[in-house]
Amino acid sequence: MAEVIEKKISEFKPGDIVQGFFYIRDSEMKQTTNNNKYMNFTFSDNTGDINAKLWDWDETNITRFATGVLVKARGTVLDWQGQLQYKLDLLRRTNDDDKICVSDFIPCAPYEPKEMYDYIVDTIDNMKDEEIKTFVKYIIEKNKQQIMFFPAAKKNHHSVRSGLLYHVSSMLKVAKSLTEIYPGLKKDLLYAGVILHDIGKLEEMETTEIGLVSDYSKDGKLLGHIIEGIKMLSEATKETNFNKEKGLLLEHMILSHHYEPEYGSPKYPMFAEAEILHYLDIMDARIYDMQKATEMVDNGKFSERIFTLENRNIYKPNF
Repeated sequence: MAEVIEKKISEFKPGDIVQGFFYIRDSEMKQTTNNNKYMNFTFSDNTGDINAKLWDWDETNITRFATGVLVKARGTVLDWQGQLQYKLDLLRRTNDDDKICVSDFIPCAPYEPKEMYDYIVDTIDNMKDEEIKTFVKYIIEKNKQQIMFFPAAKKNHHSVRSGLLYHVSSMLKVAKSLTEIYPGLKKDLLYAGVILHDIGKLEEMETTEIGLVSDYSKDGKLLGHIIEGIKMLSEATKETNFNKEKGLLLEHMILSHHYEPEYGSPKYPMFAEAEILHYLDIMDARIYDMQKATEMVDNGKFSERIFTLENRNIYKPNF
């Protein structure tokens, strides 16, 4: 009998019989063309994701192994049409006796949440515009508990624990460099837009207790994070008596940061700081997705097609 080994997802190879702990990022019941039911999963650990299938059908599987559940699994790694797949033989929910550490098997941002949060707060504290400083700090401190662990997405860029902090802090670092190149920019307005541009995601998504998205909220499905963000800013403006002109500009930055109407922005950016915010956002998202796509790819090889990158195959340089 082949040896059962423990491996991280990034180390999986076809033919491996692997046992380990995983987070169920996605779970759904499907049917074959012969009407046989099975469970289709996306398993995650802190190194990546893999498609997993449980062919032994039981009606209770739908609730026992729902999205957001932590499990212990054993199965065989297959090569299915050029992609790795995990065929499950044994599957159970974790329990207290397993004594597992959450960060060992769910994807997390590469920096500690406190480190990233403190960097953002330090940026706010160094703002020269006292009105913008007070307003942004009010929103960040009001939502600190969620911000510390919230991901930036369910499946796409920065969809990891504390991914929202990672996304914002990365964008801030680039924004600060750009203000040295373009000295005419209103620094505090740009930094405030970066910090608040995705704040509506706190209302758009529902998370599990370990910090990954289980589903989109009803408001998120009906309105999306752009509208939710504007609602949050509008409410905070009333609560703090924030300057209406500056509040309007920040709302426009949120409204326009996706740029195209088909991506949720009914207005294009109408001033320089809003324009830069869009490109900071899309650059950070795309670089993240490109790097993630090639994590498990050998040098000199291409990734699978990436939906968020126009279905491109991403190449990993051979050096």
